[in-house]
Amino acid sequence: MNKGAIYLNHEYSGFEPLQIFDVIYGGHFEHRLIRSGHASMQHQRLILGEVRLESGSYDFPVIAQGSMPHDAICIGLVADGVDATRFNTAAIAEDEIQIYPLGVELLYHASASSRWVTLTATEKLLQNTAFVRAGRSLALKGPAGASIRLRPGERRRLVALADDAMSLARSLDAGHGISPALAGEVSRALIDAYVDALSSATRMDSRKNLEAATRHYHVIRACERLITSGQEANIALAEVARRSGYSLRSLELIFRNSVGTTPGRWFLNVRLNGALRDLLKGGEAGCVTEIALRWGFRHLARFAAHYRIMFGELPSETLRRSTRMLAR
Repeated sequence: MNKGAIYLNHEYSGFEPLQIFDVIYGGHFEHRLIRSGHASMQHQRLILGEVRLESGSYDFPVIAQGSMPHDAICIGLVADGVDATRFNTAAIAEDEIQIYPLGVELLYHASASSRWVTLTATEKLLQNTAFVRAGRSLALKGPAGASIRLRPGERRRLVALADDAMSLARSLDAGHGISPALAGEVSRALIDAYVDALSSATRMDSRKNLEAATRHYHVIRACERLITSGQEANIALAEVARRSGYSLRSLELIFRNSVGTTPGRWFLNVRLNGALRDLLKGGEAGCVTEIALRWGFRHLARFAAHYRIMFGELPSETLRRSTRMLAR
């Protein structure tokens, strides 16, 4: 494409989504599979100068953990699968859209298939557009991601606009690409539509509910860091609860209410996905025994059983296939 307009479209299947870290340009995300079975993902990216539009479609349950871009504000929405999707453990309502400040951490958790859309732009561009179109600035500041309730049908209109922009970019990419003039028009249309939607938003989510979800998210992340720190891989749940400052019962309630499962199952998923990621590196990450011990699995037979249930094959099969593919 011409300078200033870049369109990328990739499709991934099997274990490939786990190896994708830049689903949002300038951000960094680690994917985790929740259960075995067919898994495919489509990722589209359209860069129009300083405006970036991206979309990801998962046909499987997924956990994506990472951080948003550090150079611009990201405005995200769930295009499909709203009822099954949470951000930083907070539920998302039908007509809500999320605003993510620079570099904020994000836990995207979808218990079924889902599709998301993000628009990334500088605060200066968004605020200048808001002053021109609405005569006032947008409320974009905050230490964490926040949800804003749009007017009924507004979220769907933004999804349709994003889909049209991607479709146009895809069709022109097969020919001569997007001209600078057309790229500018598409960029302005996207920014105008998003700014108009945010300017006419009716209310913010309950601050109390958002603070509770944010607090629970940080508890979950702290516990994850504890059990993945290497030396603590075999730590007991009771000790995890004690160090988090909660009783075991309270910690279990936080996990059930926030991510829909028990701490034990959540941590098992984290460790199994870590082992899978290492096994996909082939022999350079070590043998099955070394990788299992690295992720806190002392009983190899039990590890193999959990692994097969989660990913549909034995650890040795993953390692053998990965080593063979990397050797080609």
